Amino acid sequence: MLAGVVVAAALGCVASATAKELPILRSASVQSRHVVVHIEISDVRPVQLMVANRAAVGVDGALMAKNVRMRETIRLASPTAMGVVRWQSRTKLAPGTYFVQVMAVEAGGGITDCPKFLHNCLDRWSNVRRIVVPA
Repeated sequence: MLAGVVVAAALGCVASATAKELPILRSASVQSRHVVVHIEISDVRPVQLMVANRAAVGVDGALMAKNVRMRETIRLASPTAMGVVRWQSRTKLAPGTYFVQVMAVEAGGGITDCPKFLHNCLDRWSNVRRIVVPA
């Protein structure tokens, strides 16, 4: 029983540490058919914007690849910025309803040592936001 309590406590610590590392997509909007996002940055660096036509996510938390309609690399003016940053896509979207998500990686390596067979274990997926591109 004591072992179960120790394991539960350890998992609780890992879960709370992981939750703190997630990139938070504060808002997503549309300006002249470009996606504009405001991302809260802490100990992760946003690297990719994904836009899908459905909100479905896979087991890793990412939007399902089959639904993704746009993927862009995020390049921030200051990669060490902390707080909330704004970024706008280069690509324009056709009119319709879309779902936006940001992928980030742990800055500075984080507390996790990734095994070689898990090349994406430092990837973190944000919450998903809905946007509408008017006709």
